[in-house]
Amino acid sequence: MFGSGTRLYVTDQKVQKPRVTIYPASTPEPNGKITLLCLARDMIPDLVKISWKMMGQNGTALVVPQEEGDVLEQTGEGQTTSMIIIDKEKADVNKYICSVKHEGCNNKPDTESFQSMTSLNLSSLTYTVMIVKSLVYCCGLTILIQLRNTGPSFLTLIYNYWTQTSV
Repeated sequence: MFGSGTRLYVTDQKVQKPRVTIYPASTPEPNGKITLLCLARDMIPDLVKISWKMMGQNGTALVVPQEEGDVLEQTGEGQTTSMIIIDKEKADVNKYICSVKHEGCNNKPDTESFQSMTSLNLSSLTYTVMIVKSLVYCCGLTILIQLRNTGPSFLTLIYNYWTQTSV
């Protein structure tokens, strides 16, 4: 190490790009905050610069303002972790990008993005409701066809059943 922040690595290993992964590290806290975690690992040398960005309204990546989220970083052997703590509402609306700059990336940062699963959950709920609605419709249609084919005797059986069970 030479002073503050200058390092010299001497190794016979080839430079290896980091593997970048982003996780929603927590469920929403009672104060409405959520933590996103960015992990850069398996790189040689194990020195990276991680920054957080979010997609703007016009589709451009903007640096996350300091007042919008707290950033914590931890470096371990062969990996670097960065966490950003943001409001859950902003995580639901915005797409967050973890940008990792490493000497093996040829000055083009590796990126991984996170967008809340709310839209995925909403579409799953919509499809489930549509399937249940179709099943109810098919059952109702089957009963109506059965009533038409059997005539009034089937209706009489149903009426007798209901009047006997309610007494």
